[in-house]
Amino acid sequence: MDLHISSWPRLAKSTIFLGIALGATGALAQSNPGVPTLKLTYRSAWSQYQGFTEQSVTPWRQTNDTVERAGGWQAYAKEARLPDAPDKSDAKPVTSSVKSQQGVKP
Repeated sequence: MDLHISSWPRLAKSTIFLGIALGATGALAQSNPGVPTLKLTYRSAWSQYQGFTEQSVTPWRQTNDTVERAGGWQAYAKEARLPDAPDKSDAKPVTSSVKSQQGVKP
């Protein structure tokens, strides 16, 4: 870590501010014993981490046959070009009195 002299005042100010904030929090908690305090718990972001596991490999002929039954790569390309289907519960017909200006040259 490369700390330049110009960054020391900022680091010192941050450290002092943090110390004051933590001290004030402790003093506030001690001055009001009837007020319930918040219990902080720590849970690591890595606690649910799952390491790499080897996946089973399907023979390439079987994979190619599966793709062929689905229609080949063209079927996947057509599917990718289709617009997403609207949610039918919220779908309402769009009516507008303004004519579209798309495709019209000025």
